[in-house]
Amino acid sequence: MKQMIDKKDDRSYIDTMSKREAKKEHLLDSGLEIMKIHGYNGTSVKDIVDAAGVPKGSFYNYFDSKEDFAVEAIESAARDSFATAELHLLRSNATAHERLHSFFSANVNRVCDDGFQVGCFLGNMGQEMSDSCELIRQSVQRTLANITGLIARALQEAKSNGELEATQDPQALAEFLFNAWEGALLRMKTEKSRAPLENFLGMLPRVLKS
Repeated sequence: MKQMIDKKDDRSYIDTMSKREAKKEHLLDSGLEIMKIHGYNGTSVKDIVDAAGVPKGSFYNYFDSKEDFAVEAIESAARDSFATAELHLLRSNATAHERLHSFFSANVNRVCDDGFQVGCFLGNMGQEMSDSCELIRQSVQRTLANITGLIARALQEAKSNGELEATQDPQALAEFLFNAWEGALLRMKTEKSRAPLENFLGMLPRVLKS
């Protein structure tokens, strides 16, 4: 009898935790969309809970502060960004050049769909908060470094297959490409145009042949 009660209690605990995680995820997703547009300083806790449709007190059931929320929001966005990068950059049925073009092209379409408002959320947070919040700076830096690492991996394969000049340093080239991409995103937001991104894509084959 005791064993049956314990099992029932275990199920109840799991159900409670599942509901709690679902509510936290909803709050995180809703607030993340607001923070993507308005940035950290332009987003209040009230903005986050209003977007989620929950009382303000609910926020503090899941997050200690807005800073704590921002770090988790960055980690959530980072997981999505890394999964997308893996999808394109680790494909086994395409050349390294094709994978890189696929990765950046997919991102061009994604960032232009929101009216040129967001660009790179992670890059935006890094620019806004690196001088004022070390936790956010470290989280953004780690994520961007991980994505750069995937690009470097594809470039290393290109070098091994003779698609890239033997004198090229895959890691240095990956850093250059990703930095150029982040710069193109900034210009896109400033100009409210996809032209800087199309220019980046147009230059990509030339850079990879050098």
